Amino acid sequence: MAVATTADYVATGIMGIGFDTDESVARASNEGSVYPNLVDELVSQKLITTHSYSLWLDDLSSDSGTVLFGGYDTDKYSGDLGVLEIQPDAQSGNITSMTVAWTSLSLTDPTSGTTTLTDDSFAAPAVLDSGTSLCGVPTDLYNQLANFSGVINDPTYGAIVACNLSSYTGTLNFGFGGSGGPSISVPFYELAVPAVDQNNNPLTFEDGSAACTFGLFPVAEGGDLLFGDTFLRSVYVVYDLDNLQIGIAPTNFNSTTSNIQVIGATDTIVGGASSIASAVTVKQTNTAEVAPGIAKTGTVTSLATKAPVATFGAISGVKTNAGATGTAAKSPSTATASAATPSATKSAASTTTPTFNVAAMLMMGGSFILMLLGGLFVVFT
Repeated sequence: MAVATTADYVATGIMGIGFDTDESVARASNEGSVYPNLVDELVSQKLITTHSYSLWLDDLSSDSGTVLFGGYDTDKYSGDLGVLEIQPDAQSGNITSMTVAWTSLSLTDPTSGTTTLTDDSFAAPAVLDSGTSLCGVPTDLYNQLANFSGVINDPTYGAIVACNLSSYTGTLNFGFGGSGGPSISVPFYELAVPAVDQNNNPLTFEDGSAACTFGLFPVAEGGDLLFGDTFLRSVYVVYDLDNLQIGIAPTNFNSTTSNIQVIGATDTIVGGASSIASAVTVKQTNTAEVAPGIAKTGTVTSLATKAPVATFGAISGVKTNAGATGTAAKSPSTATASAATPSATKSAASTTTPTFNVAAMLMMGGSFILMLLGGLFVVFT
């Protein structure tokens, strides 16, 4: 077995650990051929007992996180897990992605309090997708939040914000599953992502102040609402593929202890949960062939723009329903594990079924340390 600990350059990798119905070959082939992915092989080789795993990215400044196969770690989140039913695709009726019912958004300002940005009937399918760097929201919501945060649109770098956004102590609050469902608060400092050029040099404005990428992007009506890393850093997520459920709870940032719970063959994540939010159902309407997290890249040029004035003074509070207009944008992928992306790329004409020898597998896309811990398979990144 070999483990890489350093690398001069590693292209972003996608480790396919979602549903086999979302594999590239399944979507491209009329025959619907699928093959066992990493999670399937972990169960097959009896390294874990259930098709389940949990994700803890930690905060924006952290250089490590964990993917825990076969269980969850109660020291990595606060309170109890809230359980959400995974939602089907509208056209096929199948479960193909980690889609849940997103039902509210509000903004909490330390001075003026909380403003609700969605109406009572709002319900939209959101994919909890660690293969995506940023978080996509309907365009009307995005425009309000971009204006509030002082975002400027640069022709090369896209949505740029002053990095002093990270000093603002407000939060965006995402509600799921309807009334009584779990809520996740994302601090604004998680939405100011340090921006660099092709040479990995920090971007600055003309006045020398630091420039950051805004952690949200707009999504047109019918587009995929991909809740990527800028959302997922604030939440601990347990994916239970066997029972078609996802458990979420506010993350415990910078946790240094562990209390690991194995999900056994007859267990569900409900055992660590306070509730199951099933009052609201939605359907994912976009089944495009483009893999979540894959984006086009442009030519990098100098950022000759004055720094925006970040006042964080007010937000309109205009409420939105599930409809949206604007342009859809897929963000670059930098995450450590894919929860809703194809497991591999394979020609539809191929008849070879790939297999994994887990003990000898070399993970691409970063440095991984693999450990077996009492029926669990742990990836430290």
